[in-house]
Amino acid sequence: MRKNTHNGVKVGQIVLIPATVKDGMFPTERYSYWEIGPGNNISGYVVKDQIQNDRVRAVVVDVTKEKAVLALPGELTRSSLVHVPLAFAREHAAR
Repeated sequence: MRKNTHNGVKVGQIVLIPATVKDGMFPTERYSYWEIGPGNNISGYVVKDQIQNDRVRAVVVDVTKEKAVLALPGELTRSSLVHVPLAFAREHAAR
């Protein structure tokens, strides 16, 4: 069984991912583009309630020795689960 916490990152933790945010097709959504790491770009439509100060709200759903798995909101150009380094999750954790 995996731990629920590793190196200061825990399951259920909120991570605020810096993003480029533009108006969406509807008043309740925004188009967001963000880069998790080099070559790891994600874009899609996110409900505006999931955005704080040009940061998209994600939730840590799993933690391994080296990575955190984030569940991203909205309709994205790829899977809504993304693996990020633990340092990224710690750096952008909601306070």
